[in-house]
Order: sequence, then C-alpha cells, then structure tokens
Amino acid sequence: MNRVSRKLAAPLVVSLALATASAQAQAQEPPPIAPPNPVDTPPPAPPPPADDPLQPQPPITESPPPPPPVAEPPMSEGRQLVVAYNDGFHWGLSPGIVVVHGDVGFALGVAFGYGFDTGTVLVVPGVQLSAYFTDPTVLVGLPNVRLVLPIDRFAPFIVGGAGVGNVGKHDTTASATGAALLAGGGFMVHISSRFALGAEVNYQTITGTDFSAIGVGPIIAIGF
Repeated sequence: MNRVSRKLAAPLVVSLALATASAQAQAQEPPPIAPPNPVDTPPPAPPPPADDPLQPQPPITESPPPPPPVAEPPMSEGRQLVVAYNDGFHWGLSPGIVVVHGDVGFALGVAFGYGFDTGTVLVVPGVQLSAYFTDPTVLVGLPNVRLVLPIDRFAPFIVGGAGVGNVGKHDTTASATGAALLAGGGFMVHISSRFALGAEVNYQTITGTDFSAIGVGPIIAIGF
C-alpha cells in the first residue's frame, strides 16, 4: 500500500509544477499593442504650396488717389473789366438834369469810391458830391455804398447814402442845412478796365427843408 501511494504522488507534483510555470510565463508576457485607429488620428497637414513664378499672382490693390480739387470757372472778359474798374480806387462824373417841385435844373455830381470783390457782388463804399443849379442852388455831400452786380460788361447797381446838404438862400427863405439822404440805381457798360458809360436815377432830400429832387442823367466813369 505504501509503495503505490508514493508512485502516484510523484506525477501529481510534477503536473502542479508545470501548471504553475505555465501560469507564470503567461503572466510575464507583455500585452499586445493595439494598432492606432485610423478614424481617430487626423491626417497630416499638406505642406504649403511653393510660390510658382509662372503662375499668375493676384493683383496688388492700391487705394484710389483723392479726387482733384474743383476748379472755379474762369471769369469772363467782361466781368474782368467790371472788377478791374471797381476793385480799388476810382471816380466818376455824373452830369444830368434834376426836377425840383416841377422845375427842371442842371445837376453835376462827382463820386469817389474804393471797391471790393466779394465773389458775386462788388461792394463800393465812397463819397458823392453833387450840385443842383436850381432856384435856390443846392449842394450835397454824402458818404454812400454802391452794390454792383456784374453781368459780363453790363453792371447794374444800387446806391444809398446819408450826409449833409445845404439849400441856398431864396427870395423868401434863408439858407438852410440839414441831413441829406440818397437812394438810387442805374447801370454801367464798361468799355475798358478804366472807362465806362452809364445812366443813373436817384432821389435826394434834405431834412429840415422843403428840398426833394429826382435826378436823372448819364454817367461818365474814369478809373485809376
């Protein structure tokens, strides 16, 4: 009985040893490496294309240049004559007729002015001296302002002013002085930059007297 038991025990020990060695070998083997999933890995970026000198390049855009300044229209030759006469110092002679209380008399006036061109209208401040050879004789001196609107050579104007006037002695009245008032208008045609012809109509009165007159006459203008 004892011998049979020893013989059967030896193979059992060897079998257990082999099983243990096989389990240890399996435990020591590294786990297999799974291949990368092609879906999860992004593809590599393509290299940037090299500049090809033979390929057409995009045009270089530049900012447009600023628009040129708007040039003013050239001045006509006729307006140049009007401006040349009125711009700066000039003077004019105005002979004519005057009507005072129905009586007609001779009138003579001289005007001095210094004009400025404002672009559309010419502004001409000045002084006007007038003599009315009526009964009685009237003398007037007054500062005034003339506004001239050039239309080529043709230059209509309006004028207004205030100064001092004197009405001479009459048969029944003594000499009297008062404030002189003037309002009028007319036109001039400029032949050259220093010479013009025209006509004027104006109304004058002297306060404190019975003098009031309407003057009509030509204008002979000479500039310097």
